[in-house]
Amino acid sequence: MSNEHDNVKNPEGSIPLRDADSLKRGDASIGDLVKNATTQVSTLVRSEIELAKTEVTDQVKKAGIGGGMFAAAALFLLLSLPPLTFMFAHLISMWMGTKTWTWFGFLIIFLVLLLLAVICALIGLAKVKKIRKPQRTIDSVSDLKLAVPQKNAKTQAVQPRH
Repeated sequence: MSNEHDNVKNPEGSIPLRDADSLKRGDASIGDLVKNATTQVSTLVRSEIELAKTEVTDQVKKAGIGGGMFAAAALFLLLSLPPLTFMFAHLISMWMGTKTWTWFGFLIIFLVLLLLAVICALIGLAKVKKIRKPQRTIDSVSDLKLAVPQKNAKTQAVQPRH
């Protein structure tokens, strides 16, 4: 028994459930009702999984960019150490009597690399701070929990103590 609602694709991205009242009252067999319920639950679960994937993918992308920026900052910081070392070497040699300004060039390179490291670290921090939990998925799953009957303390049988 095919229903015209089965083949309709929903372009808005909402859950394409069939109309529960599409069958006349009393005309549906138990099999049809179970089939409708199974189809609706299956579609709902797939939609929830798709929503979770969409939200998590977004957050993972932000985390990846933030992590990459932290790695770039660490690289620039690491690259700034040799010029600093050379700068001190030339500075010491200048204090020892050599009248060159080579150390100043190394100092400039060090400061530029240090500035790049700070910029990358700040961009990485901003990206990491934008990471949010998948709130829509959490809310949707919480709503599902309310829709599914749960056992509560009053309906459970009292367990005898041994």
